[in-house]
Amino acid sequence: MQETDTNEKRAAILRKLHHDPLRSSLPPEVLHQLETMAEIRHYPAGATILAQGEKGEIVGNVVSGIVKLERLLSDGRQQIVALLAPTDMFGRVEPERLECAVEAATDVTLCCFDRRRFAHLLETSPALQKAVLFWVLDELDAAREWLGLIAGETVKARLATYILMLCRRWPNQALETAAEGPVLVSLAVARPDLAHFLGTTVESISRNLQSMVRDGLIRQHGASRLEILDLGALVAASGHSEFSADTLQAAFAQTRERQLFGPDGATSTL
Repeated sequence: MQETDTNEKRAAILRKLHHDPLRSSLPPEVLHQLETMAEIRHYPAGATILAQGEKGEIVGNVVSGIVKLERLLSDGRQQIVALLAPTDMFGRVEPERLECAVEAATDVTLCCFDRRRFAHLLETSPALQKAVLFWVLDELDAAREWLGLIAGETVKARLATYILMLCRRWPNQALETAAEGPVLVSLAVARPDLAHFLGTTVESISRNLQSMVRDGLIRQHGASRLEILDLGALVAASGHSEFSADTLQAAFAQTRERQLFGPDGATSTL
């Protein structure tokens, strides 16, 4: 079941969205049209936003929380094919039946647009077309990362890769950093969903997290938060040479700066 906001709350949320990839490069007149069309919706964890097989009538992006794309296979099994974090987009502009269900993995807030109105604006705005193209390319990058994730030979390698993907793709969502403090990573979804996403069991996730703790790679803070102790060893455990500890450390520093000062350099009060 969805919830909607008052006009005041809606305006406050939209102001926070001005720096997401879809909006930051748009001219003021297009941005104004998007804001006029926008509807802020809230869904509790487990709610279906769009069902597999239906013609989705909304498109939009995640404001807060995690959304999962899940496909029902012919043998009755369900397969999580993607996780979406804040600023990630969902839905299809063309009136096609959805191959995956769009569901709330956690409590989520979404910025939604009527598909037809969004498609009409897209036809008349080259700047919006460019922004949506970048979204499609980002989806392709995410699909390639997912293929690399499931290719891990061991659960430990897949789990290490997932933690590094959180750090690289969703630093604002995954990382909880103080000015000089440790890097704390939120696993973003409940362990059953994480096990489903990584193609394993909850028990195997728990065993491999404990193995990483014993090996000095991480320290656990409750059920869903991890402190990264040895980033280089975590990269090695993933088995993926594409990850760089130095590059990730630089991303951590940028995240700290944004969390402390906000996107424009002013001290953040969020």
